[in-house]
Amino acid sequence: MKVALISGTIAAVLLVGCGGGDDVPEDERVRQVNGVAELATAAYAAAGAEGLYDYLAEDVTATCSKESLVKALGDEPVPDGFKAVNNVEFDGEQARAKVVQLFGEEEREVEWTFVREGDDSWRLTQVPGLEACES
Repeated sequence: MKVALISGTIAAVLLVGCGGGDDVPEDERVRQVNGVAELATAAYAAAGAEGLYDYLAEDVTATCSKESLVKALGDEPVPDGFKAVNNVEFDGEQARAKVVQLFGEEEREVEWTFVREGDDSWRLTQVPGLEACES
């Protein structure tokens, strides 16, 4: 009886110590999409559209060169940083999410779509302005 109580206490402490809780999504796919969105936003903030190019899906890069992406996103504001991902919705191997980005002191929410490539890799298929990209 004491062993079960101690084991339960240790498990609760481990969950708290590892950051478990309401703010950590249980669905691994949500964590993966969140990670890609955060990395892609950081690359976009650091290098502009060229930085975002590495996070595009293969189908997109097959028809959209890096130079064309830069031109297509030329009128879009470049974020200063990443804040959060909200409302991730899945439809088979595709996901749609609201990405909250920082622009100075302001936050803006944009919708990005993703596709699964491989077992656990997600790539971007749509960001604002991408529809104008043609090689």
